Amino acid sequence: MNFFNKAVIFLILIISMGINSSYGEIDPISDIEFLQEGMLHTEKNQFIISSDLNIREFFNGHIVRVSGQTVEGFPYITYSKISEENIDTYGKIFINGQFVKLSFIKTSVDVEEVKEKQDDLSIVSKYTQRAHSKQHIFLDVKIFERDQNKYNNFDQNYGFISNTNVEVIITNEENQKVFSSAGITNDKGLFETKYLIPDNSKRETLTIEITAENDNSLSSKILQAFALGNISSDSSGP
Repeated sequence: MNFFNKAVIFLILIISMGINSSYGEIDPISDIEFLQEGMLHTEKNQFIISSDLNIREFFNGHIVRVSGQTVEGFPYITYSKISEENIDTYGKIFINGQFVKLSFIKTSVDVEEVKEKQDDLSIVSKYTQRAHSKQHIFLDVKIFERDQNKYNNFDQNYGFISNTNVEVIITNEENQKVFSSAGITNDKGLFETKYLIPDNSKRETLTIEITAENDNSLSSKILQAFALGNISSDSSGP
């Protein structure tokens, strides 16, 4: 069953939950929280929404479908059910050949006494997206306070967090670990590492998982990079 067939079934399930006859003063587009934040979250990771997205309304605006692709290259689809008092959003993202449920945390009264680490770090990165065998994938990671860097600007010179533990794990298409690196951000909130693609490696998509943790916070992020195999030897000059 392909991505859009599953999306149709998902829409039917939401509709079956019931739709109120009016959504009052709610603006279905401007009040969908993840669109305003520009971020999507799973249980373990966060993703940045690209500007290339598609928004459609059904049943006179009672259901709003948003689909697109994250900056990291993962397709997603969400449905928001509009009621008179609130907006309930559901969705999935396609990662490593499988659908993963998106998490939409409601900012209402839910006080927990257990001291859990907060997912409030912004992981901003610059990295090599494509490389051949015997070439490096360079990865620079900066850690910011999320509310201090809302636009995920890597070059921002304030709001960064030093002395934060960073771990990088790269896996191949068989979900096998091919590289790992760990360290602590410097006084500019920066952690740098690099992965050398082995000689005669095959063409494949690599998954880069970045985890940042300090005493109060724990956040993670997934990126994609592409190993292009050996450089072709038949590229002769003029």
